[in-house]
Amino acid sequence: MKNIFLLFVTSLIFYTVTDLIFSNYIFKKELNLKYDCFDYKNYTFSNNDYHDYKLLKNCKAIEKQRTVKPYKVLTDHNGYRFSGKKKEPNKQNVVFLGDSFTYGLGVKFEDSFPGIVEDKIENYNIFNLGVPSYGTQKYYYTLNEFLKKNKVSKVFLTLDFTDVSDAAYRWIKNENIDTPVINSKRLKKDISSWKKFKNSNFKGTRYIIFYLRNSARYLKIKFYTYMNFFNKEKALPTQYAFFTYEDFKKNSKLNEKNFTKSLKIIEKNVLDISALTKKNGADLYIIILPWPDTLVFGQDKFNWENFSKDMCSKSNCSKLINLFDNFREIKEKNENWAGLIYIKDDVHLTKFGNNLVADRIINEF
Repeated sequence: MKNIFLLFVTSLIFYTVTDLIFSNYIFKKELNLKYDCFDYKNYTFSNNDYHDYKLLKNCKAIEKQRTVKPYKVLTDHNGYRFSGKKKEPNKQNVVFLGDSFTYGLGVKFEDSFPGIVEDKIENYNIFNLGVPSYGTQKYYYTLNEFLKKNKVSKVFLTLDFTDVSDAAYRWIKNENIDTPVINSKRLKKDISSWKKFKNSNFKGTRYIIFYLRNSARYLKIKFYTYMNFFNKEKALPTQYAFFTYEDFKKNSKLNEKNFTKSLKIIEKNVLDISALTKKNGADLYIIILPWPDTLVFGQDKFNWENFSKDMCSKSNCSKLINLFDNFREIKEKNENWAGLIYIKDDVHLTKFGNNLVADRIINEF
């Protein structure tokens, strides 16, 4: 036991000294290990706190979601998620606007529908301006900022069920801030002196732990899938798409009053996006797709397809790319339709689901 203890202590000291040498003399730059590329900014006006966020520029991260293996995220010098390919100045630019569906949450960029389009369409530069949890207010702002420096030939706008709650109570406009913001302060954790010391002196350990955690997560998901521990494919009501098939609840943040207000805000933002697009000589396309619960419970209370068709008509969009029928067909022909189209226990799309969207988009080229 004494020899084992001495061997353990000696190995620990050797490892620690090795990591200190590596961190301070070999790998001198900061170890940049990230689980996401979000950049938050706080504001305070008249004793009220707000915050906004965007994607960091030139960021590399390994994102993780609950039921998918960790995947890589890259952003370009503008802070847009991209494949890593350089844009060519002689090609026309195509913009994708939207939230987490456009961003490609849960999949590698090449498996998202903007990434699939980029891979199959040669004569265009693809710009993915999608950011998770953005709303139509932010779509307009993001497109406007892009067009200050770039020309565009096509804009694909994905309208999502979360856009309703985003417009109703999440994203607001403050006259003192040029971008829509959220009415709350983003809390930032102070980094202790000990944590700063660890980050500076134990880079090798941090690197090993980072990749061990991601590997363990991947193996866990593989094991759970193999043993079928995840629930069978079921579509449960969600807090964001319920208004299509359920009555409003009194205690819900999304009630009948702010729902009506939200639809007007969405309409205004879509019309503004259309005007901005037409001003720059580009074509606007609107994309809509169902969630698992809307496929199961229907749209008896509010028809999202009719609403989107109306938005396209009012905004003179080039076309409404409606994926509802495509997804319904998959549901009718496949018992495991939810697992085929959607990430497990989620509403976001698998590679297969993203391919369905991409194929319809490619038809417009």
